[in-house]
Amino acid sequence: MKRRSLLILPFGGALLLAACGSSGGTSSDTTAPAATTSGSSAPTGSAAATTNLKGICPDKVVVQTDWYPESEHGATYELMGDDYKASKDSVSVTGSLVFQGQPTGVQLEIRAGGPALGDQTVVSQMYRDNDILFGFVSTDEQLKYYKDQPTVAVVAPQDKSPQIILWDKTKHPNAKTIADISKEVDTVTVFGGSTYIDYLVSAGIVPKAKVDFNYKGDKILTTKGATVAHQGFATAEPYQYAHLDTGAIDVGFQLISDTGWKPYPESLVVRKDALTDDKTAGCLKALVPMFQQAQVDYAKDPKRADAIIIATNSVYDTFWKYGEADASNSLKEQKALGIISNGSDNTLGNFDEARVTDFVAKAIPVFKSENVDVDPNLKASDLVTNQFVDTSVHI
Repeated sequence: MKRRSLLILPFGGALLLAACGSSGGTSSDTTAPAATTSGSSAPTGSAAATTNLKGICPDKVVVQTDWYPESEHGATYELMGDDYKASKDSVSVTGSLVFQGQPTGVQLEIRAGGPALGDQTVVSQMYRDNDILFGFVSTDEQLKYYKDQPTVAVVAPQDKSPQIILWDKTKHPNAKTIADISKEVDTVTVFGGSTYIDYLVSAGIVPKAKVDFNYKGDKILTTKGATVAHQGFATAEPYQYAHLDTGAIDVGFQLISDTGWKPYPESLVVRKDALTDDKTAGCLKALVPMFQQAQVDYAKDPKRADAIIIATNSVYDTFWKYGEADASNSLKEQKALGIISNGSDNTLGNFDEARVTDFVAKAIPVFKSENVDVDPNLKASDLVTNQFVDTSVHI
């Protein structure tokens, strides 16, 4: 399950500045919705066959995310129109669903997750509220909850998880991998319930005796840099440590995915029963390529979507502070590390079933050790589908 730092310490000024303005509205604005376009052709070079979703998709496409707005959600915010309105009360933002600047005739609602859901899972929320079409769910979460709340992933905007274990590079100059740093520090500290750490233990990468499940999200390297490594995100903590008000810390890290634990992170999933509904399938056929192309467009020019992300966080007014520097760094790292990429082929957004099969084989014993009841006969095709993906979309 995705966990973010719940304690945000002060960093450099740019990091804590939320944008004061954008081209869109806030909860106090009343902006006229964009006019709808019926049956218009898709913009040149786009993947979608038409920009018209009226009568094809629900009047409001609801996406349940797993955290507050951030660059990792860029594809979804790329589809949000400039007439958006964010609400602190519902911790959601709603506006016209647009594709490459063209209205589609339907609305888009993006709901915050994590603490905004009371830390309930996205999967459980999807089964509680049938209005939710898409949820941000990783492959390991799908497996964990599949027995009672099955979901199928229909598009993967990110190919690789940004989850890392990090350490103070200055104090551990010879450590290059998680296995290396695990030999040098006293503890590897993570949030409780993190399945990937059980994999690292079972694979012999991290000694069980060194695992500490009491991580609180604080910048612990500032006080225990020589004796501890901790979890984080390649798109966030290394940059934050480099811009501490108390002095920069140069961190080393390794992606969890580079150890062999390779779930698809934040895939857009639907309830399994949705795939048997012809109307929903028709919507997915039209909408999934839009999400693919939106990720490509966001990676090329994130300015408009980032402004919406930053302004929406400002309306929510929570502990989660997110500014232009955060968003810019995150996208830079997503591209540099292959988090946004075409994967093993020339398509962005599809699933490698061989990779999913390998992951299931590794994950089932881990879940068994956690006393999680997972069907040992589950196949990749139970968890993911490429039937709605446009194979011509690439970055």
